[in-house]
Amino acid sequence: MHLTQLTNFSLTNSTDFASFPEVRTRILGLLTGGRGKDPADETKYGLFFQALGRHYQMVGTYDVSLRGLEYLWNGLVNFDLNKRLWKERYYKNLYAFAKRSRNAVSIQKHLLGQVDLVLQLGVLFDAHWDETWMPNVIYTDYTAQLSANSAYSLRSPLKGKKLVKWLDYEAKAYRHAVHIFSRSEFVRQNIIHYYGIPASRVSVVGGGVNFDPFPALPHRDPSKPPVLLFIGSEFTRKGGDLLLRAFEIARHRVPNARLRLLTRDPIPPGFSLENVEVLPFVWDRAMICQLYTEADVFVLPSRQETWGDVILEAAAYALPSIGVSKEGMGEVIRDGETGLLAPPENIDALAAKIMSLLENIDLRLRLGCAARIYTQSNFTWDKVVERMNSVIELVLSNKEERL
Repeated sequence: MHLTQLTNFSLTNSTDFASFPEVRTRILGLLTGGRGKDPADETKYGLFFQALGRHYQMVGTYDVSLRGLEYLWNGLVNFDLNKRLWKERYYKNLYAFAKRSRNAVSIQKHLLGQVDLVLQLGVLFDAHWDETWMPNVIYTDYTAQLSANSAYSLRSPLKGKKLVKWLDYEAKAYRHAVHIFSRSEFVRQNIIHYYGIPASRVSVVGGGVNFDPFPALPHRDPSKPPVLLFIGSEFTRKGGDLLLRAFEIARHRVPNARLRLLTRDPIPPGFSLENVEVLPFVWDRAMICQLYTEADVFVLPSRQETWGDVILEAAAYALPSIGVSKEGMGEVIRDGETGLLAPPENIDALAAKIMSLLENIDLRLRLGCAARIYTQSNFTWDKVVERMNSVIELVLSNKEERL
């Protein structure tokens, strides 16, 4: 196979090795995607691998995606007129899982003797598919079983026997790994209880905010009309409809409030868009940072949320967030300390949370400052890698035994 190294994420030339001991752990990164075609790649993966490069010797980061005729065939047999569903079907099918897994094995064969540990990002393949070459750890934000149980996402295109087989593939990947790192305790519990992985082999390490360096603290003029901000590519899954209903209620109490919606989906008919600005969905980081700077409150009442990257980004700009008490969102937002949580699907409760921040400038400034401090103290990529360190050291000190 053709080995594709993601040179954008290989930090050998920019890392100051003089600050480390002479012998450092050699890590190989394996992931699906990251070839530069998706403008979100650097946001998703770049800063994490940079942080790894500051702590370890990165042998390289390799993309295990399909190539050539395999790529074309996989796209053809999974074609769908719905582009978003087509993308999910392209990535999440049994043929692609097996091919990516074999690519991962081939990469390890090619680098045999040069790597101490493999770090697998996500579970769209199994680094130990048919042969065990090197010890590996997995870092994941969600599971296929959780996606399959969600009614508001296209993230689980498999059904019936194919879904059962995919879940079996995923379970084997978890069993093969010497350790699994999850972003949230919510996902950790799912891996333990649904997939049957011993609790000692699954650790929560969180996720990092995708800014380096941290942005400057913006100045907000309290005399200007307050602005709510929503960022969610999937309008319904991210609860955009709930927010519009709640905002309509809140506007009766705070008539000068504004709402800015950044979403890829069209807004369904039947919603009031008074004082609402709908923005086309983009990955332009400068534009998104400007939106955070100009907002006063970030709102994301998601029906399904794998982690909450945008909540961390909002917090970096000292924005308090309003989310829902569901899945792992309570691990990103500390209710009453860094933001507010409303019960899922409860429009009246969501409206009450919105009004409390729109009407109380001191409260939203206090929560926003606390959110920034909390994020900077706990959710940088260096903090994530530091939490991985002790486990990785234990794995490498005893390669013959599982944690």
